[in-house]
Amino acid sequence: MRIAFVQNLAVEYMGVMYLSAALKENSHKTEIFIDNGNRKMFREIKDYNPHLIAFSCTTGLHEWCLNVARELKKIVPAKVILGGSHPTFFPEVIESEFVDIICRGEGDGAILDLANKMEGKSDYTKTPNLWVSVSGKIIKNDVRPLIKNLDLLPFPDRQLYEGKYPYLKTSQKGIFTGRGCPFSCSYCFNDTLRNIYRGKGQYVRKRSVDNVIEEIELLRKEGKVETVYFEDDVFLIGREWFEEFAVKYRHKVNIPYICLLRVESINEQIVKMLKESNCRNVFFGVETGSEEIRFRLLKRRMTDRQIVAAAALLKKYNIGFRTYNILGLPEETIEDAFKTVHLNTSIGTDYPWCSLLYPYPGTEINTYALKRNLISDKADDRSHISFFKSSVIKLDNKNELENLQKLFFYAVKFPRLEGIIRKLIKIKPNFIFSILFLLSYGWCSWKSENHKISEIIVRGIKNIFKLYFKSS
Repeated sequence: MRIAFVQNLAVEYMGVMYLSAALKENSHKTEIFIDNGNRKMFREIKDYNPHLIAFSCTTGLHEWCLNVARELKKIVPAKVILGGSHPTFFPEVIESEFVDIICRGEGDGAILDLANKMEGKSDYTKTPNLWVSVSGKIIKNDVRPLIKNLDLLPFPDRQLYEGKYPYLKTSQKGIFTGRGCPFSCSYCFNDTLRNIYRGKGQYVRKRSVDNVIEEIELLRKEGKVETVYFEDDVFLIGREWFEEFAVKYRHKVNIPYICLLRVESINEQIVKMLKESNCRNVFFGVETGSEEIRFRLLKRRMTDRQIVAAAALLKKYNIGFRTYNILGLPEETIEDAFKTVHLNTSIGTDYPWCSLLYPYPGTEINTYALKRNLISDKADDRSHISFFKSSVIKLDNKNELENLQKLFFYAVKFPRLEGIIRKLIKIKPNFIFSILFLLSYGWCSWKSENHKISEIIVRGIKNIFKLYFKSS
């Protein structure tokens, strides 16, 4: 059974590597195809002649997936399956004539069952997690129970990408130590996903420390890793787990690592353990400098005091940090936006990142904006817009907020420029601001993620330009 994974960004998708590993472990063949903007990918897929074409589909990229599926249907007699967040939360995408199957939720078991049944020419229409279109009829199956023991999963198939696209080899490797997030931010899908899996097992799960370290040691033996990036939504879940991890990682691995955390989850003892276990940088969300908006609108229950205290501890132990921020929030004023600038400046953010709010359909904040007529009720009207470039929210000061987002890095790092920046943001959005943003984005990626500059040049710039200029 041959499965073709198709995507348009030159990045290693962890989910795809996990699926490929499960398939290969059961004697199926997999190959990755990355759209390079010409017809080469289509010729390669035709020559591969897959039985199944799989897209990892996120909202905003779903139109690209459907367009490519339409073209592939003309040249390859294969079934098309969409997995990922978009079909999970918008399963009606199965109604497209170019989609045969969608997978909702975790796809590890579902895609393996599908491949086994297709190879054995048996009925796959009743497979849990899958919705299947058959002769105009859609068969909807419930999700299966969540995988309880993540240690049973094979390690990600990193050769899938590196074997075909050597330029994707980097000194930094991503690792997931668990699945699920216990928090309920209004701009995130976690609440919806928890509801889909209600009664199907524990939502937040962790791999054992030994299992995580085994994977990293394997990568080190193969000479593939200089920095580890723990990509979990929140790395510090489970105090006992982290205490065990910090000791074993220091003694067995000790490679510099990066992780995402929440300021509410750390204290001096935790930060000290992060440092002793060779944590180089951490990333956390500030989101907005308005505590009232952060609480009420974003459902982020962290105070300015907690943010300041966490940053001070990280500074004390010389751990760099990148902050995530959002501008263009409903009812946000220019002064609210500058509160976000000022908070980042006051805590000495090493790598300030900022995007514009993109209220994904299905999230609480999307419902909020719809009720107030702040966004189009047709999701496809805004699906092509990049959250790094334009706001989809109807705002009185829209241009100023879009401009400030482009200049956010400079406003934070060079506070003496605030007077000039306040004047600059009043002019029309322009190409110069866009270039300044892309330069700051590239610098933050390079420095905060410990990439080699060559790695940023080869694929980082390519991907950010593709994401940034995808909007019309």
